[in-house]
Amino acid sequence: MVTGRLLAVTGGHSVDLDAFAAMVDDVCDRLGWIWALATQPRAQQWLCPESAETWDAILLHDLPGLSLARGVEPIAHEPTPAVRDGILGLLAAGQGIVATHHALAGWPTWDTWAEVLGGRFLYAPGQLRGADQPASGYRMDTYRVDVCNAHHPVCDGVQPFDLSDELYLCPIFSDDVTPLLTTSADLAPSWMIDTYREVRFGERVPAVEQPGSPLLGWTTTPGRSRVVYLLPGHTASTMGNAMYRRLIANSASWVSRWRRDDV
Repeated sequence: MVTGRLLAVTGGHSVDLDAFAAMVDDVCDRLGWIWALATQPRAQQWLCPESAETWDAILLHDLPGLSLARGVEPIAHEPTPAVRDGILGLLAAGQGIVATHHALAGWPTWDTWAEVLGGRFLYAPGQLRGADQPASGYRMDTYRVDVCNAHHPVCDGVQPFDLSDELYLCPIFSDDVTPLLTTSADLAPSWMIDTYREVRFGERVPAVEQPGSPLLGWTTTPGRSRVVYLLPGHTASTMGNAMYRRLIANSASWVSRWRRDDV
C-alpha cells in the first residue's frame, strides 16, 4: 500500500543518476512510498504552493541559480519573482524538504534561500547576511559521521559511520539550526581546496582563511515547513551506504506533510 509520494530533484550539477535512483528506490521501499524525478530548471514548476498537496516530501539534490563550467566564471542567476514567491508559498504551505550536498550552493544571490537551508556554499566570492564572503573550500576525504542528536527522529537507528565523500568549508548558521550530525575531520583552510580557483582556473590551491563548522547535518523550520540538510552526497558509495540511506528515509518521513504535527 502506497502511503506517501516523494519528488526527487536534480540538475545544475553532475550526479551519478544510477546510484541516486537506486538510493531513492531503496528509501521509498523502506517508507512504502512512490517517487518521481524532476530536473532543473523545469523542476522549478513543482516548487510552488499548488504542489504541497502532491508530494509528502521533496528531496533536493540540485543546484539552481548557478551556471558552472570548467574554465569559465561561475554565473549566478537571480530567481524571478515567480520563483521566489513559489518557494516561499511552498514553505508557508508546510511542504517538507530534504536537501543534500551541493543543494547548499543553490540560488547564490538570494539570501532567503540560505536562511531556509541554514547556510551557503559559495562557488565564487560573494555576500551573505550583508558581509563579504570568500569562495568556499572543499576536499574529498574519508571521514567519520558522528550523531550529535541521537534522540531526534532523523537520527533514529543511525550509528556513527565512515564515508568517502566531499567535505565543505563554508558559512553555516550554527546558532540558527538544530544540529544532527558532526565530524571530527580537520576543516582547516590549508587542507581545503579553493573552489573558485579550481573551477575558474584549474588551480588546486588552499582555500581562503575563513570559519568552518563540524556540522554535517541539521534541521531548520522556515514557514510551516520542516527542512533537513545533509552535507554528504557526492559519491556513489555514499548513496549506497546503508546508514546514509537510513538518514534520507528518516528525514523524508520526519519532514513529510502528512506526519507533521499541527501548528
